[in-house]
Amino acid sequence: MKPRMKKSLFDHLGLKILSLVLAVLIWMLIMNLDDYTMTKTIRDIPVMEQNGDTIERLGKVYSVTSGNTVDIVIQGPRSVVDPLTANDFTATANLAELSITNTVQIAVAAKETKVNGQIDITYVNNTMNLSIEDKIMKEMPVKTQLNGNVAAGYAPGECTVTPNIIKITGPESVLNRVTEVRATEDVSGMHSSFQETVKLVCYDAYGESIVDKSIEMSVEEVTMALDVHPTKSVPIKLSTVGNPASGYSVIDVNYNPQSVDIAGEESVLESVNAIYVRDVDIEGLSEKKEVNLKLTDYLPEGTYLADGNNDQLAVSIDFEQQTEREINITPADITVVGMKEDAFEYSLTSSGVFRIKLRGLKKDIQDVTKESLQLKTDVTGLEIGTHELKITYAVPKNATVVIMGSLTVDIKEKSEQSSETTSATTEATEAPAEH
Repeated sequence: MKPRMKKSLFDHLGLKILSLVLAVLIWMLIMNLDDYTMTKTIRDIPVMEQNGDTIERLGKVYSVTSGNTVDIVIQGPRSVVDPLTANDFTATANLAELSITNTVQIAVAAKETKVNGQIDITYVNNTMNLSIEDKIMKEMPVKTQLNGNVAAGYAPGECTVTPNIIKITGPESVLNRVTEVRATEDVSGMHSSFQETVKLVCYDAYGESIVDKSIEMSVEEVTMALDVHPTKSVPIKLSTVGNPASGYSVIDVNYNPQSVDIAGEESVLESVNAIYVRDVDIEGLSEKKEVNLKLTDYLPEGTYLADGNNDQLAVSIDFEQQTEREINITPADITVVGMKEDAFEYSLTSSGVFRIKLRGLKKDIQDVTKESLQLKTDVTGLEIGTHELKITYAVPKNATVVIMGSLTVDIKEKSEQSSETTSATTEATEAPAEH
């Protein structure tokens, strides 16, 4: 190298080095201004539970009371940190490392390995808290619920589910809340029987559904079968058996409802015209009787109530003590039939206290008269002599009649004088009138 050139290259070497350092510093400053270090809070990162079977193998179940999600603060270059979201991180809790206080530490890492080397992670709270309790099993009957109404003129009948008893397992505190396992189906507008697969839901005592992943059911679904048949309205006809106490009568029989809607196969309904209740016992009764009967006990085979909730027949029977009334009579009040007046004379005679005794309810006997009783006796075929006669009468409704005393007839042969008088009277009557 020529001395002149060499001298020029090394002239002001210190200034040149200083310039280079300044250039680097300026470049680094510019780069830091564009990609500066920043911090960012990432919230609600879902925490995955690992090795939960280590708890379940001990016959226990667990539920997370807090720590289902975790919040972190990350620090690093803006270009790396700024676009990160909760979806870029994985949070795990290893339940095999459960502490005696039932807590587990949560670990968070970026899903991309290279990001982990570029950021620092600080936890807001990295503890998951668990509730651990015994796992129990209960057997529960499956109940059914029908929502809506079937088509007009039809009624739902027997509803069955298969299986009708299931097993549920889970935490004791959760299962103690379960009071019912129910299968629900909407039957709006249905007019024929059906069979469906229906999901099961657990309910508490307040009718609220219990949705808890810790509950396990032996089956999740059941097969529901429901009968749907046409309906028919028929009257209810009630009658009593036995007799009231001596001296008492039934004055009123009331029952409600008077008619009821039944359902069944159409061919069966055609043969049913009424529901008969014939076993209401009143033997020996004198005071009002009230009783509720189950209508289903009286339905014809092959039928059921259209309204299954209205199964009660309310019956009320009133009694009243009978009263007595006497009517005095004479032989002249008796109509005699069968007389041979052209041959015999008839003379009626009563003996003793000759009267009629009526017994019954006041309303039934107060208007009875000896005329309305139509008292009669029959002497047909009786010969000369004295005979005791039988008196017949029209029986009043709901009343008994007793005739006190007796009635006799004395029959004699008609005398000649009586015959001549009768003949003369007859001739005079038949003679032509003179003008």
